[in-house]
Amino acid sequence: MLHQRFEYLLAKELSDQLTVEEAAELKGLLESSSELKAEYQLLHQYWNRKETSSDRDKDLFNKVLSKIELPAAPKKLIPSFLWRLTAAAAVLVLVSLAFWFYQMGRNPDQEVSTANQQRTWVLEDGTSVTLNAASSLTYPKTFDSLTREVYLVGEAFFKVAKDEKRPFIVRTHHAYLKVLGTSFNLRAYPDENKTETSLIEGVVEVSLKGEAEKTVRLQPSEKLTIYNPVAKEAAPSKQKIERSSISFFHPKDTLSVETSWLDNKLVFKDTPFEELARTLERKYGVEIEFQGKRAPALRFNAVFEKEDIGQILRALKMASNFSYQQASDKIMIYD
Repeated sequence: MLHQRFEYLLAKELSDQLTVEEAAELKGLLESSSELKAEYQLLHQYWNRKETSSDRDKDLFNKVLSKIELPAAPKKLIPSFLWRLTAAAAVLVLVSLAFWFYQMGRNPDQEVSTANQQRTWVLEDGTSVTLNAASSLTYPKTFDSLTREVYLVGEAFFKVAKDEKRPFIVRTHHAYLKVLGTSFNLRAYPDENKTETSLIEGVVEVSLKGEAEKTVRLQPSEKLTIYNPVAKEAAPSKQKIERSSISFFHPKDTLSVETSWLDNKLVFKDTPFEELARTLERKYGVEIEFQGKRAPALRFNAVFEKEDIGQILRALKMASNFSYQQASDKIMIYD
């Protein structure tokens, strides 16, 4: 139903019949759906340049287009409202045709994922992506001529191949990033209440989902934290954002806390136990539960590299006052 409404509004726009209210409605649909926005851009590419990305599709499209061209301006014998209806009908046919080309020409999405390990993947444009544990990246086999777009769940470090004509876009559940060529770390786990972008080099533009006009541009060594709205709230709240510098465990360190996982290190700096536990779950494939309200709020400063889960828990227990029990892959933490 939503897609049909989108096609209707787009047809009216292309035939110059869109009202002010309908224009606002169309804008809202485009801002709320990346899929509709991509189709909108493609249709305009067809409409304005009458071309597609392949010669075969281009010939077929032009052949059909020549048979469905809009009628000439209305003559005196033809009522203007009848001409507008004819024009709109012709445009609607072209909209449906372009959407068919879009669906037929799209590259099927592929996915690479990790369990409790890291994995590095090189995309067809030369962009390198290193996934952290319990993460997945969805991407097309080949990028189109307008953008390079991927979808991330979890955490990844990107080294984006430079391409000034095609921006690289990373979408997450709560935000999306737009770059041309850069290196950055993106953490967007669905079980965490925040999304973090840490820029190493280049420039990144971060936009919040549903607030396309609210864009933050990061400079190297900057970090942007987006605190995700609480799903249980009666009314959706605005996303809170916070800009800061990337952090280091010691002032003289060259490896940041945000990218330490690339060297198989677990670095925690003033990290709440509850957040630390989620990292351990992904890293070691265990399940950690808390009994009590004090332990989850405990904060730790620690660096681990080759320790197993038992050694880490014993070290944390020495640094703070809590107890735990471990049975197979399940760990209970007590105040």
